[in-house]
Amino acid sequence: MFEQTVYFHNFPLSLMSIRIGIVDDKSVNRQTVKQKLLSYSEARICMEAGNGSDFLEKLKTTERAEHPHVVLMDLDMPVMDGIECIKLASAIHPHIRFIVLTIYEDTERIFEAIKAGANGYLLKDDKAVNIMDAITNVIEFNGVPMSPLIARKAMEMLIQVPKTENKIQENNLGLSPRELDILKEVAGGSTYNQIGEKLFISPLTVRKHVANLYAKLHVNNRTQIVNLAHKNNLI
Repeated sequence: MFEQTVYFHNFPLSLMSIRIGIVDDKSVNRQTVKQKLLSYSEARICMEAGNGSDFLEKLKTTERAEHPHVVLMDLDMPVMDGIECIKLASAIHPHIRFIVLTIYEDTERIFEAIKAGANGYLLKDDKAVNIMDAITNVIEFNGVPMSPLIARKAMEMLIQVPKTENKIQENNLGLSPRELDILKEVAGGSTYNQIGEKLFISPLTVRKHVANLYAKLHVNNRTQIVNLAHKNNLI
């Protein structure tokens, strides 16, 4: 029986470790996940964070080559929850895959996580082999692995939701109307002077708004702003 080789960005994962991030506000939960993956030599925990905001800040100060391939994301966390984090991070860092690892089984959470950009949805009591299979499934096939119970609930949800409710709606990312206007202009390529003239404010005020946007959305450059705007149907 031969061993199947998994590829990621054209490199065989059999020749490199799979970098895994864990985001959970409880250290005991993070430790439990690490213990589950300890027996897999290819798994390397490269990043831990206590909430979504903490995770995004750590990504900003970490070289892309050291970013996780896959992140196991809790949902219920202080400061920034898992759904909001996935929504931002999947647009800013599209090379990272996100698998929800939670205790929640309700269909609303599943729906919100998938809309936010989650690549999989597992329960915390899933066995180590299921978690590792989900990680390789996401990397190798770009699949959407789910615990059997979650998959059944997701199917029920899809059957029950009317087609009219499946339309993509604009998401303002929690921004004020002024911040949203400036985000659209920045993503559209306008200069500070052009934005100021259009919105009747000074270029200095525009610059301050943009600085606040970068901090609020955890982005570093205009490309990431454009990715966020596209994902949320703002441009």
